[in-house]
Amino acid sequence: MRRIIGGMAGLGLAALIAACAPVADGAAACRVVRAAGTPTASLGGLGNPPMQLDPAEIDAMADCLAPALDAAMARARDATIRATRGWRAMSRTYMASEHGMFLKVYANAAAASDYAKAERGGRLPQGAAILKRSFRVDMEGNAAAGPVFVMERMAPGYDPTTNDWRFAVTAPDGQRMGESGGQNAPAVAFCADCHKSARVQDFLFFVPPRFRVAD
Repeated sequence: MRRIIGGMAGLGLAALIAACAPVADGAAACRVVRAAGTPTASLGGLGNPPMQLDPAEIDAMADCLAPALDAAMARARDATIRATRGWRAMSRTYMASEHGMFLKVYANAAAASDYAKAERGGRLPQGAAILKRSFRVDMEGNAAAGPVFVMERMAPGYDPTTNDWRFAVTAPDGQRMGESGGQNAPAVAFCADCHKSARVQDFLFFVPPRFRVAD
């Protein structure tokens, strides 16, 4: 069973994020510092982060960027993103992904209670929402807050082709980069197209076991 974070096509996402200017909020001071000559090895696959970080570096960047990441949530024009207080973290830390960034996954109460059931072929209820916060690190080690990704189960009939999931991506400055069935919908069409490969898991991809929060 496929258990990977993301599921968005690398080329489409890269094009989307290229138009997203980074937001400062102190992010300029967040930088991975390494000794001269230390390799910044690529993870290899299309869309993977250009700099490979060890767990301590990931945690350090997440801590440094916390104000910028929180600000990105607070200024989001998407009401679902702004209502994330108290959501449950589904991953223990940020993880490298094929989005080309490092991601951490959260779920609201309606999603968290049935998240494991969906992995076994169940269906999350209306109102369930999954959210991914992100940050980016370039080859020079400079880190910045990235987009916020959200999937939300809408009312029956919203979009039968996506199992009634709404896909949305919000830039760090709060602007909508795309929303299925709404503003700039073509920009996020690849989100739904890729998640269709997980039809038997309610269009969801799951946190790898080693990164999961213990029940």
